[in-house]
Parts: sequence; C-alpha cells; structure tokens
Amino acid sequence: MTSPHPRKRPQRRSETPCGPRQTTGLQQIRDALPPAPECGTVAPAPRPAGEGVPPELLALVTYHCRHINAYLARAQHLRTLRGDNMKQWQRLVLYALTDALAHNHLLVGTLAAHLQRQNLDPELLRRYLQSPDPNRYITLEAVQHLDGLTGAVPEEAAEPVWTAVGRRIAHDGG
Repeated sequence: MTSPHPRKRPQRRSETPCGPRQTTGLQQIRDALPPAPECGTVAPAPRPAGEGVPPELLALVTYHCRHINAYLARAQHLRTLRGDNMKQWQRLVLYALTDALAHNHLLVGTLAAHLQRQNLDPELLRRYLQSPDPNRYITLEAVQHLDGLTGAVPEEAAEPVWTAVGRRIAHDGG
C-alpha cells in the first residue's frame, strides 16, 4: 500500500534519458542534419524593430504547433486503432510522424530566415539553432513561407504554395 504523503512514497526512477545525456544526444542529432537543398543566406530586409514579437511570427508558431500536435496525437492514437495490424500501424504512424517533422522543420527554417533578414549576428543564430550550420534549416520553402508572412511579392508567375500559406497565416492570425 502506498502512502498518500509524497515524502513517504518510494522514489520512481525513469529509464528515459534526461538531463545532460539527453541534451548531448539531441545535439548529436542536430549536428547530423544534412544541409538544406538550395539553402543559403537570406538577404537582409530589416523592418523597424520594436520590443514586441511581430504578430505574424506568433501566428506562424501557433499554426505549425497546432498541426504538429495534431500529427503527434494521431500517431499516438493509432495504437488503439491499429494495434492489431503491424503493417497498417507502421505505415500510418510514420506518415503522421514525418508530417509533424516536416511542419517542425519548416517552422524552424522560417523563423531562422526571419532572424537572418533582421541581421541577427550569425554566431547568435547558430547558438539559438544549436547548430554549426544554420543554413541546414533555411530551405527554399522556408524563404517562400517567410515571404508570404511578410507580404513579399513572389518572382514566379504562380505563387508558391508556402507563400500562399504564409499569406493566409498572416491574414488569419494563425
């Protein structure tokens, strides 16, 4: 019988790595990310900087976090739906997890591109991204997404999909 008092309960130990071991492991994963195709430095276009966070960036984070959380919840929920069929489960769970990863990568790249445009010190950006090469996150899609958020006019005749999504996020507020 366990005691209702926290001090008298036996201490539980987690087998999940945490603290310095997990931090080191996550850094190894970040360091192993390949460079983004067609990546590069974003030309500076600083906007008057105030103390507040631009509303379109808050909307961007809200939008992508909502999608990331939905995909992660779907992956978790598949256990109850497809627990008896391994082939179905592995296919659906990997679809959900890679979709969440794509949203996360696009979100980080778009924020990094914004910071580059604001002339953030490159060393500071590397530190924030915890990466020796911040350009691994700044893909063509991330730059197009940022263009949509900031109202830039695309050079292509047809507006790229992530520019359109960025415009909708900025317009709708997330």
